Amino acid sequence: MPVWASDAPAATPLTAQRYAAQLGVGMDVDWARTERGIREFDPLAVRDFHDKGLGHIRIRVAGEINEQKLIHLRKIVEACEQYGVVPVIAYQAETFKSDPDRENEAKVVAWWSETARYFGRKHPLLGFDLIYEPAERLNHNPQALNRLYDKTIKAIHAVDPQRMVFVAPRLHAAPEDLANLKLPVENRGYVLGEWHIFAWGPQKVNGKYPWTSGTAAEKAAIRERINAALRWQQKTGRASWVGGWSAGQSTKAAPSASTLAFANFMACELQKAKIPYALNADNLFYDGEEGAWRPAMEPLLQVMLTPECAAGKSVVKPAGHAAVRGAPAAASTAG
Repeated sequence: MPVWASDAPAATPLTAQRYAAQLGVGMDVDWARTERGIREFDPLAVRDFHDKGLGHIRIRVAGEINEQKLIHLRKIVEACEQYGVVPVIAYQAETFKSDPDRENEAKVVAWWSETARYFGRKHPLLGFDLIYEPAERLNHNPQALNRLYDKTIKAIHAVDPQRMVFVAPRLHAAPEDLANLKLPVENRGYVLGEWHIFAWGPQKVNGKYPWTSGTAAEKAAIRERINAALRWQQKTGRASWVGGWSAGQSTKAAPSASTLAFANFMACELQKAKIPYALNADNLFYDGEEGAWRPAMEPLLQVMLTPECAAGKSVVKPAGHAAVRGAPAAASTAG
């Protein structure tokens, strides 16, 4: 069980904080975004994710919503329920990010309204992540982002007042910008923050790597970004979730010692802060065509799932260390 896991009885009403505690460690998936991801989706992959120790999946979706796409999303959600994995639907909203005018705003609200009506009040653990990484012109127009969130949250909660909704700030969901979100006070207990840190990291920034050997300064910089999210949580009373971070960019080579050290440190710090997170992304760790985990990435996956943390230090464990389940309870594995 993750270090932040809730020990509350099952009958306790679900709140944003209790929902976040159930998420644990998850993974971003393209099972409803790319042609290959849609084609390769198999409910047994959800079983494999659960058995590996993953507690949730972030289902990335692009393009217009339609009946065919909704039916496919329902299949994924139902597989998650069968195998004890929490599903979160995340919408890319590319048109709105590139041109956040009123017309494109209305399209996003309509996208989520239709999705909300389709699922109704069923699947209580299903979460809605309103915009995947707000960026582009939204970086300079926080008013448009806040206006969209206000309208979309109200539309979703008009269908299901207890639907869990995630909202991300601009600048590719920078934790420092959570403070600039203006969220409706209604149904406060069902709206969470979503943010990113090193979604493909660590990569060069202005010609320099933000992580080399794990110096004190490098570790302090990471902790400060996590602390920005914690300050927002404390001030607002809301929970938050890292919608995606990664310590590897290639499936062709085994992760280096530096990559493993970075991954272990990051996972330790997020778990100490009791902030759930999703790993980026499924095709890095899992071969959908073969229906099997990629052996070369197993050491990295284990470190990101179950890091070893002691006295403020991160220690990389050997490959093959048993995973701790991220899901709140065991589920049937009948396929």
